Amino acid sequence: MAWSPNRAKAEADARQHFFATWSVQKKLLVSLIPSIALILVFTGYVTNLYSTRYLNQSLHRTAQTQNLAQAMDFEALLEFFRKGIVVVAESGQVGRDSLTAAYRQWSVYRPGIVAELAFVGLNEADTLLLVPVDGKLAEISQGQYQFIKNSPMVLAQKAHEIRPGCTQLSELTEVAYPPSAFPEAPRARSMDVYRMLTPVFDAQSKLRGHLIVSIDALALRNILSLYNSPKSPLFSFARSSENRFSFFFDAEGWMLFQSENHEDRGKELSVEIARLGMTGDYGMPEYHKAFRPSTRHESYWRMIVETQAGQQGLMEAEALPTAAGILSDQHFLVYAPVRFRAQPDKDAEIIGGLAYVDRSRLADAAEFRHMDVMAVITVVVVALIVLLVIFISRVITRPVLTLAAEISAIFEENSLRPVRLASYDRESMVLKDALNKMIKAIQDKQEQIRQRDEHIQMVSQRQKVSFDGELPASLGWQLVGEIPDLIGQSPLMNSLQSMIRKAAGSEADVLVVGETGTGKELTAEGIHKFSSRSTKPFISINCGGLDENLLLDALFGHVKGAFTEANADRKGAFLAANEGTLFLDEIGTASDKVQKALLRALSVRRIRPLGSDQEIDFNVRVVAATNVDLMELVQRGEFREDLYYRLKVITIQTPALRQRKEDIPLLANHFLKESALHSRRGEMGLSRGALEKLMAHDWPGNVRELKNCITRAMAFADGEVLYAEDLVFDDTMLSPQVHWDSAEARAFAPRPHELPPRGVAQDQPQSSPRPPQIAQSSGKSGNPRHDIAIGLAKAGGSFTRLDYQNALGADVSQRTAQYDLQTLVKGGVLRKTGKGPATQYSLGEV
Repeated sequence: MAWSPNRAKAEADARQHFFATWSVQKKLLVSLIPSIALILVFTGYVTNLYSTRYLNQSLHRTAQTQNLAQAMDFEALLEFFRKGIVVVAESGQVGRDSLTAAYRQWSVYRPGIVAELAFVGLNEADTLLLVPVDGKLAEISQGQYQFIKNSPMVLAQKAHEIRPGCTQLSELTEVAYPPSAFPEAPRARSMDVYRMLTPVFDAQSKLRGHLIVSIDALALRNILSLYNSPKSPLFSFARSSENRFSFFFDAEGWMLFQSENHEDRGKELSVEIARLGMTGDYGMPEYHKAFRPSTRHESYWRMIVETQAGQQGLMEAEALPTAAGILSDQHFLVYAPVRFRAQPDKDAEIIGGLAYVDRSRLADAAEFRHMDVMAVITVVVVALIVLLVIFISRVITRPVLTLAAEISAIFEENSLRPVRLASYDRESMVLKDALNKMIKAIQDKQEQIRQRDEHIQMVSQRQKVSFDGELPASLGWQLVGEIPDLIGQSPLMNSLQSMIRKAAGSEADVLVVGETGTGKELTAEGIHKFSSRSTKPFISINCGGLDENLLLDALFGHVKGAFTEANADRKGAFLAANEGTLFLDEIGTASDKVQKALLRALSVRRIRPLGSDQEIDFNVRVVAATNVDLMELVQRGEFREDLYYRLKVITIQTPALRQRKEDIPLLANHFLKESALHSRRGEMGLSRGALEKLMAHDWPGNVRELKNCITRAMAFADGEVLYAEDLVFDDTMLSPQVHWDSAEARAFAPRPHELPPRGVAQDQPQSSPRPPQIAQSSGKSGNPRHDIAIGLAKAGGSFTRLDYQNALGADVSQRTAQYDLQTLVKGGVLRKTGKGPATQYSLGEV
């Protein structure tokens, strides 16, 4: 194609340009290190290949030697007992004494191997069965023969004609003796044995019976275990039962037992490890622990066939795939036949074979070690080459590297500045000047971008928020529900409204818990509004606004003449709210006397006015509210536990504003409209910056603090939009230049529902206001209201909440005063003594 030469030229130029960008040091490293590394890798591979091959050959020969040694020990043990039993039989003197003598002689050379000695005579009276028990032979009575599982008498009955001097070896058999067979030490005994049988003839060459000796299969198994332990006669390196094991199989391909831990000599026979991963048949007629793999395991049966042919051999991992259940990668198996000479004039017969499995991965370990050594050599050589290249390249590239270090330092300082570089050569100075020109251009551009970003941010922050259009509709910029002033669409507010409606459907008393300014009284009004008592009176009593006697009078009333100034009867709140709802705010401040009176009234639903001898029934639903933890007061003994559980039938938690900040835009919009209506100003807006400032504040005073903040900002705002700088929070809103009769102070005026009910709280005595400027002059806290409290404590030693509220002025609500005092007490500035309205506050330790 026409463009092919141009494309090839472009690719060549790109490659040339790519390599041209490399440093001298990099070029040297890239050209030398890979070449040397490849040479070392090739050398290591070749040496590893040959060393692994010869190591595997050595391991294979060692394994074959061990396997043959095991087979020879097997055959030697069987031959020992074959000769021994033939000698006893040929003596013709077969009885208890001769058998005992033979057993003792055998035990000297092969201890713990004989499991049974029996003579089964043609004459039943001559039959004798001896079983070793604790090193001695115990004779089994003939009456117990029938209870023995697979007794030796059964083998004698099945015996074919056997010539003198010949023996017959049985298959591996499970034998079980009942406890009654051993009267001196009753205990059931079971064993797995091979039985040798030989005929016994008298002097006239007539058959007298058969002599049987049983060989415990555990002894044969322990031979395998011995060769796989550190005590092996052929011990040459560390061995473990997990990595290497042997197993014995018969001529029919049945796996009979495997080697185990040599220290656990009494462990039962098993082939669990040997048959792992295989499928096949389980259990022979006389030995249920045997396992024979299915024909799908071709490699196993190839081993059986070669063993039957008298061949020994070795199988690599490739010939025995993992599916065979014997080997995994890099494993191997060696096998050899086991022979038994039943007739002295004939060759020995193959009765089975021994397989030795090596899973030690010694070749892999050696290969890994070889690779480790080669890796170390490679790393050392490469490191030396790297050091040499670095030394040479540093001499050549020192000016460029110094310049690069200077630029890196500029980046670390995170500020652009001119490059400072000593004079090395003309080229480096030209490069330095070019870099400094580029840095100057970047600085100019950054300054332009910063100025533009500041302008954009300022314009964005001062844009008016459109509550109806710009913000997401999901926030719901409208009044929610039918409960006045409970504004919000957050999940917490939806849950609160739902709980109000559910509580309204019940006649049980309600305890409203929440921080100050979270709408506890509004919640109580909502419960009243949606209840069946909505057309009846709703009376609110602030338990923290009256002292003990006035509160008792306000709650229960009095009759004419009850005290000096009792010129007329007074119903009290319980009777005034009859069939309606009575709201008890700040119930946690009630004195012990008031708590007792409330408890009795709520328990019996009757009251006795002061000075009256008669109790009057009332039908009132009580809603109590608190901004403190009543249970904590109960634990400190400041609130009655029985009254607490009397009030806490239904509990409603009013959420703090910081827990539902998604409602702040909705509340802000509502308060903007409300304040505009009350102040007769046009409707004002809120800038984005102001809204973000409201959303970032924690609002310890909750919704009341938010309303005061917006009202205060509108009072001082000059335009139609409230900006972030117009919003001043409660903890920083006052300064020494602000007077208490200012419009800002009026932002703390109580809402109508915060005032005491008519005819109840009007009897509250009022202290004469104190000039706030006097107390303020002693303030040191940075918060003018807190300074007034500190000034009161310094001037009079102690003061009450009413003293503090009067010092602030009539425009500050008693809840705000109570919150201030609680904050000062928690901070350690003031110390609180007493409880209820008579609580005294004095200077603390801070």
